[in-house]
Amino acid sequence: MSAVNCRSIVVCLMVPSGDWDLAPLVAAIAHHHPEWTLTAVWCGDPQRRPVLVPSLRTTWSDIGLGEPSGAGWNRLVVALPQRIYEWCRTAAAVQQLLDTGVEQVVVLRVGSVAVLGDISALVGSAALTLVERAPGGLPVDGLSPDEADLVQHGQHSVVVASFAGGSQPGLVWLAERLVDAHGQVGPWLDRMGSLFGAGACADARVGVSPWRVPTPTSSAVSQPMLLDFDLLDREQPWSFVLGGGPARVRLSSQPVLAAAVRDGLVQMAGTAAPIRLPGGIAIDDAIRSLMTGALHAWRTDAKPLPPEPFGPQNSAFVEWLESPYEWGAEVGRYWLELHATRADLRAAFPRPQSFDAGPLIDWANTNWRIEQRSMLVRSSAGTWNCIASIGCDPGGINVLGYLDFDQSQGHIAREIVAALEQAHVPVSPLNHHRSLGARHATTVTAAREARYATNIVVVNADQFLFVVADHGATLLEGRRTIGYWFWELEHVPETMVRAIDDIDEIWAGSRFVAEAFARVTDKPVHVVPLPIAEPQPSERDRGSFGLPDDRFVFLATFDQFSVPERKNPFGVIEAFTRAFRDGEGPLLWIKTLNGDKNWREHERLLLAASGRSDIVVWDGHLDRADQMAVLRAADCLVSLHRSEGLGLHCAEAMWLGKPVIATRYSGNLDFMDDDCAALIDYQLVPVRHGGGIYPPVAVWAEPDTEQAAAWMRRLVGDRELGAHMGARARARMEAQPTLADTGRLMASLAGVRVREGDESWD
Repeated sequence: MSAVNCRSIVVCLMVPSGDWDLAPLVAAIAHHHPEWTLTAVWCGDPQRRPVLVPSLRTTWSDIGLGEPSGAGWNRLVVALPQRIYEWCRTAAAVQQLLDTGVEQVVVLRVGSVAVLGDISALVGSAALTLVERAPGGLPVDGLSPDEADLVQHGQHSVVVASFAGGSQPGLVWLAERLVDAHGQVGPWLDRMGSLFGAGACADARVGVSPWRVPTPTSSAVSQPMLLDFDLLDREQPWSFVLGGGPARVRLSSQPVLAAAVRDGLVQMAGTAAPIRLPGGIAIDDAIRSLMTGALHAWRTDAKPLPPEPFGPQNSAFVEWLESPYEWGAEVGRYWLELHATRADLRAAFPRPQSFDAGPLIDWANTNWRIEQRSMLVRSSAGTWNCIASIGCDPGGINVLGYLDFDQSQGHIAREIVAALEQAHVPVSPLNHHRSLGARHATTVTAAREARYATNIVVVNADQFLFVVADHGATLLEGRRTIGYWFWELEHVPETMVRAIDDIDEIWAGSRFVAEAFARVTDKPVHVVPLPIAEPQPSERDRGSFGLPDDRFVFLATFDQFSVPERKNPFGVIEAFTRAFRDGEGPLLWIKTLNGDKNWREHERLLLAASGRSDIVVWDGHLDRADQMAVLRAADCLVSLHRSEGLGLHCAEAMWLGKPVIATRYSGNLDFMDDDCAALIDYQLVPVRHGGGIYPPVAVWAEPDTEQAAAWMRRLVGDRELGAHMGARARARMEAQPTLADTGRLMASLAGVRVREGDESWD
């Protein structure tokens, strides 16, 4: 046994607030260092300390722990940012361990590290040992993290450190400084290291993280012993998150590191959770600021401490939050602090201590209870967005939509305008500008006057609050408003249900969407499908896209802003890899859009496709003609979507005579069946990774990838089958109603008569 192994070494697990499974991390430490002892420090809710089962062979080292300021841990946990509180408490616990005779304490933060090998390099000759994040510096290349991040967050890891006998003065200094600290904890560790002579861990394999710049020969990449997971997105464990630029370290280009991350993820098992007061009150910035100010006043001016937030004084503490200042209006100090932190409240109630005290109290008693978004929404986006109301002529229709934008809803709005015009219905096309999409190649001549008594608004329910904010007074008031809406789930969330209050009727482009909205409203809901126009591809061929002419090409295409989990290219990759060995012949082409903007999701896709030479991911914006040329260049479109409001890309491929493999679920079933497509069975599963759009209480389809793989093999082996399927698909598209037919249907439903002398819609 080495000299290092003979020493009295304790691993101190810093346990954050939440529900954690310590077993995998404990087992990894015990496997690589069976002679080390384990303890833990609880840094979460004081009244929810977990029970450490005997099998963990780990004990709490912070029971009865002294607090350095005298204010008490129950007040500090409310006053301090969570990471600073964790290190303040851990520093005190480590000092206590060293004072009892322990020779060395290695600190590891639960949920942020994975031990994959020997980490004895942390046990060095220095009293303090820290792990440098970027020993060689970070280049100026637009990637994240960068040097500015390093200055802000600290030069050393905040999830792993080591302390030996003699480090107590540094630990005392750190704990005492952190009781009044704010911001990031990293610079405080840097300062402690500078003042008290910290050494750096010499083994680059310890502390591998997204701060490190990997090279093909870097031992930090080839043989990681300890991973610093602190910047890994727990919900999206394929990307590291810090700063505004693309990630410096990408798992898709580092297969060894990617394998290490996969192996280490089990050691992150658990769920982080914010600390709440008894009764479930969240400790937000306002409460934290109030407690910080009260502790500062106690230290500097000998003011009385507020009641303890936890334990028998909890009710008194809540009453303290609700009580007004002696010198102010009858507004609770919590609400005044919240007012100070929020620009929208300051704008709405500029004089909270006088004239606006009553309205602020009214808001506190009502709106805040149900508020899920800012109470104030800007009602104007500039003179270019103004719409003037110049009448309510019952003989025509105003159409509001993303007319100037190259996105699916913009295309739908333009098609509705064209359908009405072909049916000789007077129409006033109005542009809605709130979009992050690219501008449409052809400028649309839009009006700025709402002339008619009926509106068709092609802005989905989840974005309808912006229509109300921008155009409510001029467009919606006094008119009949029809929402032409799409949605991709059977479940309609409450935020979208509320938008129904602002309209009179819903039109949907598919039965799936109509049935979803009909479940949540008594207002009229109609299925008004738009005919899908025959695509007009450009002259681009396979060669112009870098594709070979002699291979069967499967295509999956989607926008990274359309929630990749719903579009499910990962299912397509799984089916393709089940169907064919690498290099067997066929090629999977995944054409994406906005991968540069939603780079974290794009990184997940690149990671899923890595390791296969026959899967090509190509990201970039194409005009509509070139995008249709992409469809034409493929032999088969694959859409293993979990849900679609319509499935426009499937219909466009069918127009081009391509066989389509698609999930047997949602809006695409309005124009697809087993006669003209290869439909894939599914099971309904709870929504995961919904991108903040699709709630986890909803369900969507999980397509059968083995069945999809069988169809892939079948189409490659039988080209004639694919040709017949493609021909039937095109025939299905040719049988659609015309745009003029659809325009007459819209006029009929809207109660607008075609001008005299034109064709009747009766």
